[in-house]
Amino acid sequence: MRSEEDLIRTLRTAAGHAGSDGLARAVAARRRVRRVRQRMQMVLAAAAVVVVAGATAAVLSRGGEQVRPAVTVTTVPATPTSREAVAGQKIRPAAEVWPEAVFTMPAEAAGGWKYRPVTGLSPTEVLLSAESSFEKAGRLEVYDSAAKSARVLGDVPAPEGVKGYFVQDFEVGEQHIAWYGTTPNTPDKWSDFWIMPRVGGTAKRVGEVTGPMSEVDRIGVTDDSVVWSVEQGGVYRMPLTGGTPERVADELHLMSWPLAAGYAKGGESGRRRQDRVVNLETGQTVTVPAPTGVTFLACGPVWCYGGDDDNRTIVQRHDGSDRRDLTAAVRLHGMSELLGDRFALLTAYRSGDPAKVYVPLVATYDPVTGLMGGMSRMPSDGGGAGFGRGVSSSPTTIVYWDEDARSSQVCTTKGRTKLCETKQRGGGKELTVLNLAAVTAGS
Repeated sequence: MRSEEDLIRTLRTAAGHAGSDGLARAVAARRRVRRVRQRMQMVLAAAAVVVVAGATAAVLSRGGEQVRPAVTVTTVPATPTSREAVAGQKIRPAAEVWPEAVFTMPAEAAGGWKYRPVTGLSPTEVLLSAESSFEKAGRLEVYDSAAKSARVLGDVPAPEGVKGYFVQDFEVGEQHIAWYGTTPNTPDKWSDFWIMPRVGGTAKRVGEVTGPMSEVDRIGVTDDSVVWSVEQGGVYRMPLTGGTPERVADELHLMSWPLAAGYAKGGESGRRRQDRVVNLETGQTVTVPAPTGVTFLACGPVWCYGGDDDNRTIVQRHDGSDRRDLTAAVRLHGMSELLGDRFALLTAYRSGDPAKVYVPLVATYDPVTGLMGGMSRMPSDGGGAGFGRGVSSSPTTIVYWDEDARSSQVCTTKGRTKLCETKQRGGGKELTVLNLAAVTAGS
């Protein structure tokens, strides 16, 4: 994920203007809510970059994650890059590449609560968060794509007396499902941790933390502890029975328990290059080499993805073997969008007329087979479409989208300022889901 300074720099470059103080406040606000914000992303086919007019809100809507504007924004058309004209590898829909991994499911539970996928529990089972209102998780369920039915695991409660509480990422362990919650719209540094039996049952609150220890960036769960890392680096654990947190490691960030990442010193802010993988159970450390010029590198259990300032995308194993460049038709989506055990979320450059050919919004790549599949699609009617990814702490196996949902920008002008709002129409009945847990070829 980009740092505040990196996002400010990106927005200034796109806009050519925008005051730094207001923009910094807007980005700081984004940071406080970003853990909740793995929302369905609306990407306008016009591929606009929306930047701050009043220096108080920001949206990045081009093939990427969208932060909803709180106030006035001005739309500036994006200048197409030369890579957008690259013929490159023709990306086929994921449903054609991995038909066993794509299915449809209801967008809502029987009572009207909206589903938000978390991650795949198996090739046919997907963990779901059922939301009583926007991003207010109230229940965990499992959808079985083979049986085409859902079952309830249990309620996701909020702690008594805590206002503005939001559940953040979930994590699936062998015996438990864990999650943490915060009050992201307040200045308080506070988080709490919960668990539920993986087979279902009553949720249990493990404990809470404050201060720097509460700035959680990823969690894990073992048979006896909740484990988490924090934004500034460092890994902690707390017994499932509660108690005092224990520091497990300095500087490191969890990947997926028991693996943790270490990063190279220096470099541009927000462009983290992973240089080691540490097994926190055994103490084994693997040094991760990076090709010359690569400024960003992130690893899963076996494979790493990286990029440079020219949007080159590489994939390799931890030790640097099996290294290859991906087609110029794609680039890494965001800063750390790994999926499952070996995939990554990729932005597909626009190429071709969406009315005549399939133009995906995003894609993913399997380094074992060399196959690439696209998710969602750029609509042919000039509107926008979107996609989401599962709200799992460890890299999710899920990407999902609503084939029937469309969005458009409605703009009005007041004086010298253009006011734009994204409105959605249609959809809301069915989700199309790619579950990479069903793609089983090799490692």
